[in-house]
Amino acid sequence: MPDDTVEEKTETQDIQMTSDPIIPPLEPAPETPPPEEGPKTEKGFWASVKTVLAYRSYSVYLVTSWILGIFGIIMESYLMLFLRDFMLLYIPDPNFVYIAIGLFIVLFMTIELVARFFGGYVGDNYNRKWLSVLTMAISGVGMLILGLSTNIPFLLTGGLIMAGSALVASGSTAYIYEQMPHEHSGLAMGIFQTSSGFGLIGLGLVTYFLAIGISFVATIQLVFLIGSICYFIAAAIRAVFLAPAIPIKRENQAKNRAREFLRQNANALKLLYIILPTFMAVLILDALSDGFYRFVSILYLNEALAFTYGEISLMLIIVLAFSIPLSITVGGFFDKRGSRRAILIVYSVMPITLLLLILAPMFPYWLPSNLVIPVVTAFPILEPLLSTAFIAIAMKRINDILWMTLILTYLRKAMPRSETAKMLSIFMIVIMIAFIITPVPSAFLYTYLGAIPVLTIALTLNLLIIGVLIFTNIEPKPIPEEYKNL
Repeated sequence: MPDDTVEEKTETQDIQMTSDPIIPPLEPAPETPPPEEGPKTEKGFWASVKTVLAYRSYSVYLVTSWILGIFGIIMESYLMLFLRDFMLLYIPDPNFVYIAIGLFIVLFMTIELVARFFGGYVGDNYNRKWLSVLTMAISGVGMLILGLSTNIPFLLTGGLIMAGSALVASGSTAYIYEQMPHEHSGLAMGIFQTSSGFGLIGLGLVTYFLAIGISFVATIQLVFLIGSICYFIAAAIRAVFLAPAIPIKRENQAKNRAREFLRQNANALKLLYIILPTFMAVLILDALSDGFYRFVSILYLNEALAFTYGEISLMLIIVLAFSIPLSITVGGFFDKRGSRRAILIVYSVMPITLLLLILAPMFPYWLPSNLVIPVVTAFPILEPLLSTAFIAIAMKRINDILWMTLILTYLRKAMPRSETAKMLSIFMIVIMIAFIITPVPSAFLYTYLGAIPVLTIALTLNLLIIGVLIFTNIEPKPIPEEYKNL
């Protein structure tokens, strides 16, 4: 747990902000040395980093999140290609494969949505430390089954178990939220998001296995098997080294558990839309845009633009390398300059990336052809890096990482601690409903019209979001008095 010697003022401010005075301040970890006092530790980037990392449980959680970064990139980047190639082994009609993928994703998201619905209550009423342990353990089981899948029902089982881990995921996220110093929460979230940079290791594994002649489906399944072992190790590390969670005391609870569940969720939903109305509208539109984009982007890259698996891996490796310092920079910028400017700067890049991707077939390279030809002739490996598609995908992927850093920081600063898990779950449910809407129409459009109409829809939504960010105020509103002690 964090040391309160220096952070006592910070934690008091956090409790006041979250309007949860009955929650005791975070306890110091005996084995964590208190941050050095005095002017040297009060100012400067590295002093802020030192303060954040002095929180023991944050550091332990950060280390285990690196495992998520290593293997999460495989799920995020290769899932569509993996599902396509896996299902082609069992479905004779290639056109129906994309429809089947859309239905699989809808089923996956529906299970996750249901799990999230109950998971918010679980996260705010049960031990958050052990929920963070279960998050890794359940995900490890799901990934193990995916790695061993030999038919579509087995594949569905593994995917649905991973979706079911959302039952405990909000409590896990709420645990790490309370391990961050409030005044440095942007920086802390930026450091946490650097775990995506460890996806370099996962991409390296994929690249190596493909290079030695293992098929793509077998490669991804082998990486899943390795990942499942790592997830179980991470669960054990969390169980042993994370400090106990601080219980949340509640007054006036209904004796009927079902009634209390509905009361708490209703209050959390009202509170979320009272303090973050415009921000939630932006996130819904962004989820719709991202749902269309994610379905077709890698398929479009592989099929229409003829990028090989190896070239896609190289592209992602470069993207992740750049994302690490940028995540920390954006998080620190949020703490010092405020949220509105940071969000507008980051999101303004989104429509540019989609426009570049749409134009990629007409302008395959971002350099003039008279420069590209000699470079590619001398160094063929550089060809994908000179493509317009690479610039588009790279900018979009980096921006997605930065955007998520800002979203999580924004929520961390706005939500009361006692309602964090429920509000996170409701937030995720609203976003997931938007995601559930997009896969099936994306699949039909991609199957019969190609990727351009799908990307155009995503671009239109991005431009609408830019307008909302420019002309409206997305800052959180004060918590009403009647909601300060739910």
